[in-house]
Amino acid sequence: KRRTGQEYLTSADLPAELDLTACNDLVDVSALGQVKNLNLSGCIDVTDVSALGQLDELTVAFCPRVVDVSALGGVKKLNLVRCVGAMDLSALGTVEDLALYECFGVADVSALGTVRTLYLVDCPGVTDVSAL
Repeated sequence: KRRTGQEYLTSADLPAELDLTACNDLVDVSALGQVKNLNLSGCIDVTDVSALGQLDELTVAFCPRVVDVSALGGVKKLNLVRCVGAMDLSALGTVEDLALYECFGVADVSALGTVRTLYLVDCPGVTDVSAL
């Protein structure tokens, strides 16, 4: 749903892969839970991604209003880029492939020891990786 209140598509019309890069007026992504691969790069008004916890692949990049990623533990491949508000990653230990780029609020990655592939790039708050 957009800020204007108009719908983009009905959930039945959604493709398996959806790239919504820079959809600046997108605010509600709750109907996108059936998409397999979703890119929300630059969707600056998105705040709630809780309905997206079962996707195969999800990219949340440059979405400064997303702060709670706890419901994303069921995503197989998760890319978080410059999600400055996301700090608690404790529920993401079941993600298979996790990439964290410039997530400045992240400090504790101790719960991510079971992640198969973990990329930590420019996350200055992470100082201890001994639990991995």
